[in-house]
Amino acid sequence: MANARVARGRRTQVVIATWLREHGWPLAKSVWGSAPGKDIFNVPGHAIEVKARSDFDPQSWWRQAKKNAKPGERPCVIVRCNAQGEASPEDYLVFRRLEDDELNKERS
Repeated sequence: MANARVARGRRTQVVIATWLREHGWPLAKSVWGSAPGKDIFNVPGHAIEVKARSDFDPQSWWRQAKKNAKPGERPCVIVRCNAQGEASPEDYLVFRRLEDDELNKERS
C-alpha cells in the first residue's frame, strides 16, 4: 500500500490528466503506479512530470522531465503545492523553459 505522499502524487496525476482532457487533450492519461518515464501520456509534443510535494526542488524536477522527454517533446513540470486541493488544478504551477513558452514569439 502506498504511503500518503505517494497516494497524493498519484491522485494529482489523475486530476491533471482529467483537467487536460477537459482542455483540449482528449486522450491524456495518468501513468499507473510507479512506472518510470513521463507521468502523463497522450499529450503529443510534451513530456509532463507531475509533483505534489512540500519540498521545493525545481531543478531536480526539471532534470527528471528533461531526461524523460523524447526528441521533439518539450519537457514541463506541473506542481501542486501544499494547501492546494484537488478542486482547482488550474491554479497549479507549470515550469518550462522560456524557450518553449508562449512568451517566445520567435518560436511560433
